[in-house]
Amino acid sequence: ANTPMISAADKPKIIGIIFSFIFIFKNFLIKLYTYMDQNKAIKFLYNLSSKLNKFYKSNSKKKLIINNKSKRKKIFNPVTNFDKGFEKMIRAYIVKSFPNDGIIGEEFKEKKTKNKNYWIIDPIDGTKAFVAGLPTWSNLVGMIYKKKSIMGMANFPELKKTYISYNNTSYILDKNKKKKLKTNSVTNFKKTKILCNFHNQNKNLKILKKLDKLSKNISRITLDAFSYCLLAEGKLDAVIESNLKIYDVAAIIPIVENAGGFITTWNNKNAEKAGNILATSNKKLHYKLLKILKS
Repeated sequence: ANTPMISAADKPKIIGIIFSFIFIFKNFLIKLYTYMDQNKAIKFLYNLSSKLNKFYKSNSKKKLIINNKSKRKKIFNPVTNFDKGFEKMIRAYIVKSFPNDGIIGEEFKEKKTKNKNYWIIDPIDGTKAFVAGLPTWSNLVGMIYKKKSIMGMANFPELKKTYISYNNTSYILDKNKKKKLKTNSVTNFKKTKILCNFHNQNKNLKILKKLDKLSKNISRITLDAFSYCLLAEGKLDAVIESNLKIYDVAAIIPIVENAGGFITTWNNKNAEKAGNILATSNKKLHYKLLKILKS
């Protein structure tokens, strides 16, 4: 049989086809790995919520040790032995399951990433509520990939509720039932329910006065992460806060966004930048409030 000859002119074309095939196959493997890795992370969050609840139940009778992290005497910024205990536990599970991922937590030093994944931990969001014996505190765990928050969990051991978000959908786990979350569509200021907390920044009182003139349903309190979860459920219309850190918002961002809400800084930048944060139930209301916050 005659062997077909490959001309010199055809060789670059064949080499190009081979390299294209290699490139496509490599991208396929990367996407497959990313998909598998994300699925692993989703299962991890579900399992972590039950482990956190068991950890709290088994340690809840221990003595509460409280310290003030603030350098200013007039400001109370508590940290407890429970904050540190929760974070140590969460970090240990992450390191075991995702050894190459980075970790940023409120109470301990950053662990650098080797793959652009970062787990963001607020071991007790609402430590003041925890110290006071209120049930609205939570464990926040989020994942950031390439500086974008892609999944998050807010676990409430006392309320026996878990809010979780991934793959463009947010859910609530309540009494062993799983339900999709959806924000509401109220845009009329007179009907909106808004929670504000400026965290001792009195310079923002002018903003509060402007909001008071527009709506009677404004409260100068928040329930920490629970406020944003209620917004994702459609029970609140807006949450306005100042001076937040990345561990306050990383887990919350996907929960709000994937329920149909909007969350940005007051300057309409990505919420991952933290600082002054606005979360709303819909786009129209968001831009109305942004105008007030910018003025």
